[in-house]
Amino acid sequence: MKEETRLFVKRKFKEYYTRARIELPKDFWMREWGFVLFDQYFPAKLVMRRHKSFTTKDDLMHYLGENAPAHAYYSSALYQYPAADMAKKGWIGSDLIFDLDADHIISEAEFKRSSYEQVLERVKEETVKLIDFLINDFGFGEDDIELVFSGSRGYHIHIKTDEVRGLGSRERREIVDYVGRGPDVDVFLVYKAIDYGGEELRRCQYCNKITKMKICPICHGNTTSLSGQGDLRLLTHGAWGKRLLKGLIDFLHEIAEMEEEKAITALKKIGGVGEQRARDLIRVVKDEMSMKRIAEGKLGQISGFPQSAWQEIIKSVRVRIDTDAPVTADIKRLIRLPTSLHGKSSLEVKPLRIETFNEFDPVVDAVVFGDSPVEIRVVRDSSITLNGERYKVEEGEIASVPEHAALYFICRGVAEIK
Repeated sequence: MKEETRLFVKRKFKEYYTRARIELPKDFWMREWGFVLFDQYFPAKLVMRRHKSFTTKDDLMHYLGENAPAHAYYSSALYQYPAADMAKKGWIGSDLIFDLDADHIISEAEFKRSSYEQVLERVKEETVKLIDFLINDFGFGEDDIELVFSGSRGYHIHIKTDEVRGLGSRERREIVDYVGRGPDVDVFLVYKAIDYGGEELRRCQYCNKITKMKICPICHGNTTSLSGQGDLRLLTHGAWGKRLLKGLIDFLHEIAEMEEEKAITALKKIGGVGEQRARDLIRVVKDEMSMKRIAEGKLGQISGFPQSAWQEIIKSVRVRIDTDAPVTADIKRLIRLPTSLHGKSSLEVKPLRIETFNEFDPVVDAVVFGDSPVEIRVVRDSSITLNGERYKVEEGEIASVPEHAALYFICRGVAEIK
């Protein structure tokens, strides 16, 4: 970044910090602070200035206004001596932090074919799922959850209740594992005892047909006695059980809507599902009575599908959230300051409300700069939609764009001031 460009961006950030209403975290004076400035190293080398603390809000606001940092962070941890070296800080407790970023959610191939706006929407979907986990599985209230747009390609969730502050790294890692992997599917697949009225019934090992005969009258396969056994059920007790059933039903509805050959291809990717079993499942998903039984968790009443097949199908479709695990497990992590600016996008690190999250549009609602025209020299191709307008620039071009678009392109390393 050229000196003229760097000074332009710093001046605009300073204008923002001078006028903006910055929201400070609870107990800000007990937290370590860190900043990356628009110094001579920026952006080639990001130098973190950390181990800072502020005893008053005025001191902190003065620092932000004078230095106009490219990135502003504070510690999730509370310390006795936040400005001391790490070994001497005196850890008291730490907020529970979740970081959902595109890097952990979207594959490299998907990333290449997706626009910035599509990437943000994809991460938003995962964030909604995580909020569901936190409320329905862990019992947090909406008021306990602080939701923040990261200013770039994801979202942060802060939980600052007294109950979580004493958790160690191991306990936090267990939370990540629960959200990411969940319990084994086998826990939710059980056999429910059935009263057969004194008759010995048998189940075919191949097509799942219930019969009194030792040889299946349908496929002529061997049968096994159901004495002491029962009907295979998917338990829906608890949040994970309900989530597994919903994931299964949603997947089966998707299969029902596909062309048959595409559906077969999709199903054959699941372990234990060959072409014949795939065709059988397509028949099942198009049968209203069979789908009703599945919706009730009565998987054993669907012929041709043993427990092992259902295990693989459910494992393949269950909901999981890929968060940045080290962020959550780290009890001394620095996290971005909500209402600050992100130096790689110029967008606001914006606090959000869960009840209005669906309506939040980051490329509109996190834009803080104006529309005054700015001339830029483009150094590589790029495009972005901001405030409802599409901007596309090409390498070598001299373009006049609104200030908010110019700052976005500059912070992304796409352009310099002309």
